[in-house]
Amino acid sequence: MQETEPSTNAPTDTRWPSTYIGGGCPLLAQAQGVERTASVGCLVTDGHTTYALTNRHVCGEPGSPVKARLRGAVAEIGIASERQLTREPFTSVFPEFPGSRSYLTLDIGLVEVHDVNDWSSQPFGIEGTPEEIADLNELSLSLRLVDQPVTAFGSASGLLDGTIKALFYRHKSLAGYDYVSQFLIAPTSGSTQTQAGDSGTVWYLKSGDKEKPKLHPLAVEWGGQTLLEGDKRLNYALATGLSTACQLLDVDLVRDHNQGANPYWGQTGHYSIATAAIESVANGPLREFMKANIERISFRPDELTPQQIHAKLANGEFVELADVPDLVWKKTPARVPGGRDYAQNAGPEHPTHYADIDEPNANGKTLRDVTLSSIDNMSVSVWLKWYADEGQADSRSEGLLPFRVWQIFDEMVRQLKARDDTRFLCAAGVLAHYVGDACQPLHGSYHADGYRDAPGATSKTWPGKGVHSTYEDKMVDRHSTELLPKIAPQAKRFEGTIPAISNGRDAAFATVTLMAQAADMLPPSKLIDEYIRLGGGSSAKVVDGLWNAFGDDTARLMGAGARYLAAIWEAAFEKADTSLPSGARVIPEAELAKVYQNKEFVPSVTLDKIAPLLE
Repeated sequence: MQETEPSTNAPTDTRWPSTYIGGGCPLLAQAQGVERTASVGCLVTDGHTTYALTNRHVCGEPGSPVKARLRGAVAEIGIASERQLTREPFTSVFPEFPGSRSYLTLDIGLVEVHDVNDWSSQPFGIEGTPEEIADLNELSLSLRLVDQPVTAFGSASGLLDGTIKALFYRHKSLAGYDYVSQFLIAPTSGSTQTQAGDSGTVWYLKSGDKEKPKLHPLAVEWGGQTLLEGDKRLNYALATGLSTACQLLDVDLVRDHNQGANPYWGQTGHYSIATAAIESVANGPLREFMKANIERISFRPDELTPQQIHAKLANGEFVELADVPDLVWKKTPARVPGGRDYAQNAGPEHPTHYADIDEPNANGKTLRDVTLSSIDNMSVSVWLKWYADEGQADSRSEGLLPFRVWQIFDEMVRQLKARDDTRFLCAAGVLAHYVGDACQPLHGSYHADGYRDAPGATSKTWPGKGVHSTYEDKMVDRHSTELLPKIAPQAKRFEGTIPAISNGRDAAFATVTLMAQAADMLPPSKLIDEYIRLGGGSSAKVVDGLWNAFGDDTARLMGAGARYLAAIWEAAFEKADTSLPSGARVIPEAELAKVYQNKEFVPSVTLDKIAPLLE
């Protein structure tokens, strides 16, 4: 074998979670104008402070800000700690072993995290709960470790499988000194190979049952070396023993913080509503077509397990249609092809996901009351006047969720009449996201994230702050295993009245009706008050408390959303009064991606500009 250049496969397009950060998630840091990327390894603690462990070359100098990318959004999550390791004389770390002119390369850094509630000790993308750390020293290190299977999840490569190939591997010699890596890890034949950006991730030693192995945190990847065998290039990982790093830094591994059953958190919300909706469509050609394309919109009911969802999300560039509005359209085009934001978290797509229709005016009336009193008030002009009368002058804050549904209903009908099943499916699929938003009570309330109007509230602090993400993201993620089986039965049991739908205006009116029914099922004030009573924040205690109080209500809400979504699909198909051009054919992913990446497809606009787009 001989050294060569690394093999750089394209990074997987894993959709990073919006809730917790854990092992395998990406970290970002700036140094001398260069953005460095690495992976979170694990959580450790000194008994007082919790740290994220990764590589020193990413952390940078003590006090340097470190950021994380979560589903495309970048936020500062901590600062580089003074606790860092670069290299140590080999004999100072392993005094019983010879090696007087050798250094042990370590490259370990700690990030002092700002908010521990945003973190989980569950590694992202790896099935199973980590066991005790693999405690290795001069007495326990053995050649029996060679060829033992290990696994990791890197932010650049995704799931990695390998075997230990060498202990104390000399990766460099300089000025009469050898530089040694504690582990050399080879990729398993046919598996993804490690690459730049995976540094910092933890490799787990697998033991016991092959189907459900025990995972022992073993080593922290800090670099790689590529070896050429014939015409085949293999990327080997260089890694430091985690027990060695913890001993030198005087920290302990955190194993039970914000643990949940789902190792792929943040992947199931909108998908589960879309899947239940397809099951709710009446028998006929539309149902057959939607079922044939369920994996384009969402996932099959038997594929909503975490590992099956991850296998889909980590393979290629296609985004399932139910999450395109969040994962594509709410991003800048520089980061995601088809993104519609003009700046991070700013763009016309954002107000299409909500409508604050429960805020009373001086007479005690709400926009919801006015709209539901007459379908004639399901009008852009009526809504614009309401917002103006209430002093709302910024179109970026004028929620227009029901009109977005109207716009997409028209698109479905138009494409069915044009016999374009690809664009019809794309419209039907993204519609799942907006109806999913409509069945969540906080998306229809001016108290969407607590009581901003409470006495004493400031622009930075108010009662109930954080309830939106804690309930809709963290609670649903943490309890997805319990929630998912409840949604389809609740859809079947739904007894609410869905207004007749024969055109886009009716679809918008039905959306407001759903939002009103959702507020009755789970009033926003009830949810916020319980959140405040539990203490606020996003700790496991608060998240579990919300689930105990509102888990069944949440399943009912999602079941209602599924029924409304199915009804809107059926109404569009009936209005078009035509057949599907190729029956129940499966639409290729590439064709759908080409459609949703086009900004002219159901363009994202604000309320003051949407009227010309409605029929």
